Amino acid sequence: MTAADRQDHQAFAAEIAKRRTGDPVVVPHVVGGEERFDGELIGREDPGHPSLTVSAYHDAPAELVQLAVATSRAAQQEWAKVPLSTRIEHVRRAIDYVADAAQEWAVRVALEVGKSYAGAQAEGVEVRDILRCYTEYAERPGAFEDERTADPAGFANDSVLRPYGVFGVITPFNYPIVQAAGPTIGALIAGNGVVVKTSHQGPWSGQAVYEMCQAMDLPTGLVNIVHGADEPGKALTASDIDGISFTGSVAVGRSIMKSFTNGPYARPVIAEMGGKNPVIVTDTADLEAAADGIVFSAFDLGGQKCSALSRVLVTPGAHDRLVELVAERTGRVVVADPTDADAFAGPVVSAEALARFERIVGQAREEHFTVSGGERLDGDGYFVRPAVVSSVPADHTLSTTEHFLPFLTISQVPSFEEALSAANATPMGLTAGIYTGDIDEARAFLDGIEAGCVDVNVPGHATTGWWPGPQTFGGWKASGSTGVQTLGKWYTQQFARQQARKLPVQLEHLLTY
Repeated sequence: MTAADRQDHQAFAAEIAKRRTGDPVVVPHVVGGEERFDGELIGREDPGHPSLTVSAYHDAPAELVQLAVATSRAAQQEWAKVPLSTRIEHVRRAIDYVADAAQEWAVRVALEVGKSYAGAQAEGVEVRDILRCYTEYAERPGAFEDERTADPAGFANDSVLRPYGVFGVITPFNYPIVQAAGPTIGALIAGNGVVVKTSHQGPWSGQAVYEMCQAMDLPTGLVNIVHGADEPGKALTASDIDGISFTGSVAVGRSIMKSFTNGPYARPVIAEMGGKNPVIVTDTADLEAAADGIVFSAFDLGGQKCSALSRVLVTPGAHDRLVELVAERTGRVVVADPTDADAFAGPVVSAEALARFERIVGQAREEHFTVSGGERLDGDGYFVRPAVVSSVPADHTLSTTEHFLPFLTISQVPSFEEALSAANATPMGLTAGIYTGDIDEARAFLDGIEAGCVDVNVPGHATTGWWPGPQTFGGWKASGSTGVQTLGKWYTQQFARQQARKLPVQLEHLLTY
């Protein structure tokens, strides 16, 4: 850290310490602009200090969720009539607000999720950049209107994108602001209303998205927010919502998609559902660079992100040295409270996550694989030493299951070709990477890997590091439902449906968008 960064971190740490000594923040549901406190009150613990309750929320009953949808639907009927250029102008009003709020948002994320300073601070910065990118993309010619040739019969015609109505947004804990903000921004630009259901492990963080929308000066009731765990999410998907944006597990995402094909017609599900992300390392690779990228991508945010690297497939000539380098670097990873300026990663998110970590590390030891790290660290928080498990077969369940934890497997494979085959032998396909000095291997990897985001010899990032503007982000196969990625110029259009319109030329003035 620079001196300026350390000074900023000191202010961040001081605010965390202050919040820990105060009363928990109780976040309300907001429906139709009114704060509501329906449902059982549930506290959210600080994963770094589980004895502390840092926030609380009320578990939204189904009736309130249904009211939120109905309220948004009423407001959306007028919002849909607002010209696209004006909608963009409203959404863009939040950019300055988010820039000012980013530091305060970082404190919320650190307290509820346990993110270190860099990761917590990035939440607001990424939302700001999403606002800039999506509004810029939507302004480009043809973004929401398809330019057509003249009608040979002499009619006036156009082909435009029209909103569906109301979208639900269901978010995960690991990016509790970003993953709620992105779909909300996209849906609003496209002319929809929105009901956000926050993560129960980050309700105060998720509330930031409603606050962002307030800065847009939107019609009252267009955006509503409810809190809770599984039941409010189920109520939202069971409602007459017009579409859902979901980020989370493959199992839940597929269940939502299945339910949305029932009824009188299918409704859109825009889902990002995690990954089992590999990196291939071959004999010709720069192993020092590979080890750096592997450790960062595996253990940033404690491995609790969908793009995190979780399995290494390495050819024989590089195997032993790579295992040594990765274990050495992992041993130097600083796992600590977000108030520690040197913390690279914080605690895992919950007691349940800690129990799963201890279970799979125990399984690796019981099956006599080589385990480096994997211990619980001292203190009352959910802090663990990241685990590196080598000598495990590439097709073993520990290597093929998404654990969402600081748990990395390294498997020796006979050749690059077999490594590529193993990398693709999963129903998921989110991120993937390779380190190689062979140009033919790099080309074959790009041609053959089944993943939406791929890296080749990227210093410091084996599978992570995607950002609005430079890169898009999304998955293939079970990792995504639409084939269109977030952070890109086509993302917002998924929240609308195409309509071709034909009129006599004397009514052409009606064709406005």
